[in-house]
Amino acid sequence: MSTSVDSRSPSERLEIDAEIQRIAKLLSVARAELEYLYELSAAELRQLRNQITASLFDGPGIMKRLAAASRILPVSMVANLAEKVFGPMLGARIAGLVDPDQAVEIASRLSIPFLADVAAELDPRSVATILGKIPPDLIAQVTAQLVAREDWISLGAFYGYIPDASIRAGIAETDAHAMLHIALVLDDKSCLGHVIDIAGPERLAATVAAAEAEGLTEQLKALAIYLTPEQQAQLPA
Repeated sequence: MSTSVDSRSPSERLEIDAEIQRIAKLLSVARAELEYLYELSAAELRQLRNQITASLFDGPGIMKRLAAASRILPVSMVANLAEKVFGPMLGARIAGLVDPDQAVEIASRLSIPFLADVAAELDPRSVATILGKIPPDLIAQVTAQLVAREDWISLGAFYGYIPDASIRAGIAETDAHAMLHIALVLDDKSCLGHVIDIAGPERLAATVAAAEAEGLTEQLKALAIYLTPEQQAQLPA
């Protein structure tokens, strides 16, 4: 059994909390129902999340047959079926099995609220190629939807899988409050310094101010190890 959470570093405690939020989202349960998982390490929780994700997204035969059927139907019909019949969860499961170019074309035919619903159900690793092809303006619109919903976990999952143009488009729809909360639950924290570099020093300063206003300065400082020396210098002492 792992040591108590209280003996861990601030960055480890932050990652433990973020992993439990991700698992709760995957299982569609309240975070409070998973309190017992706080005894595990971040690495153990990440392994558990990967196992849950694999069980959900490793497409069984029916998923593969639906994906194959989508290749012979008109794109407009597939988009209509996705939104009115399949729903966001099934759509997310099938997305990784569809040809990336076709998936992007289908996405362009879907309503933004539905796309945001699908994004909330996606495993970005299974659709990394698709994410790289989606137009930045579409990324921006979906980001705006998820920001309005305060779905930080979904937003935090995609950085690290989208190109710089899409990061820039998403940041344009993200205020300092949102950026703070996304940073705290960022799945791939190794990309944080790069994302902040794209956002610029003024956005980092605004995020620091948001952390101070919301009593989250210590949590933000725990992310310092992922920032460049110049970015670290902007954090409170």
